[in-house]
Amino acid sequence: MAIIEDSRILMMKALIVGIAALTLVPVSAVAMEPAASDSAQKDDASKDGDQNRVICKREKIIGSRLGSKKTCATEAEWAQMRAEQRQATERVQANRPRQN
Repeated sequence: MAIIEDSRILMMKALIVGIAALTLVPVSAVAMEPAASDSAQKDDASKDGDQNRVICKREKIIGSRLGSKKTCATEAEWAQMRAEQRQATERVQANRPRQN
């Protein structure tokens, strides 16, 4: 009887771990969504060519199902922010220690 009880407990633990792992999968998909919408908005803005046009973007807050933040800026300001982010990334990547 004790062996049957132990195997049931192990099966329940495995089931709980499996369900917990499956709940984490959609989080990565949600985290990637803003990148797709950003590129679509960037393409629309570059077609128009108007650097003074105000573009508003809604960014999802990671770790929150309902939370989001709306940011508005001109196309020139968005381009400047992208350039600064790119430079910061390149600076961090250039300063990485080399692994032997």
